[in-house]
Amino acid sequence: MKTCRENESLNSLQRCCPPRAEAFAVHMPAINCIFRVKAKSRYPIFLGVTLAVIGFLLISICGCGGPKYFVRQKTDIDKIKKVAVMPFENFTSDGYAGEKIRRIVITELLLRGIDVVEPGEVTRILRDSNARSLGSIKGTDLQNIGKTLGVDAVMSGSVEAFGTGRGVSVSYPEVSIQLMLVDVSSGSIIWSVQHTVGGASFWTRHFGSEGITLSEAARKAVKEAIAALF
Repeated sequence: MKTCRENESLNSLQRCCPPRAEAFAVHMPAINCIFRVKAKSRYPIFLGVTLAVIGFLLISICGCGGPKYFVRQKTDIDKIKKVAVMPFENFTSDGYAGEKIRRIVITELLLRGIDVVEPGEVTRILRDSNARSLGSIKGTDLQNIGKTLGVDAVMSGSVEAFGTGRGVSVSYPEVSIQLMLVDVSSGSIIWSVQHTVGGASFWTRHFGSEGITLSEAARKAVKEAIAALF
């Protein structure tokens, strides 16, 4: 056993201590320091993981990305006052999806102050042109139709998805459209857009969050797509 005098070199010890007590007293600060370092090193990792999870859930709930569109440079959109809206191609199982979206597009254009040719007049011109199908109509055909109708531009499009799916406990709508605008004076495409609203998001499929209806999704898809131009 060491005497108190022999232990005077240990500033932290002012009295006689057994060897085990000395070791414990000497090493406790080091142990505390180790725990503090480990705790600090784990905190940024924990915070990063938490933020990543929150970000993933927000993306899953809200979705990401808007309409994907193209606008030809130096196009003066303000000059487009009157538009003819062609019947839309329908690639869905809903036989009326094309006409439903077409009517919503016409309404949205009118709300934005764009004059639209009566749909029946467009149908009559198409019938007289002997077009075999909507897919067979070329840009020059659209240009000629536009000149006949006396419009500034002709809009065509397609419906890629239009329906309601099922999640774990709820249903969810999905509407996907493509629109294209042809300038009658030049015959060139001045605007094209692709947009999807709804769909089987992670949150809907796994957590049962009720979303919008199919009609609301259709109106939302058209409104956001048209807003990319007008």
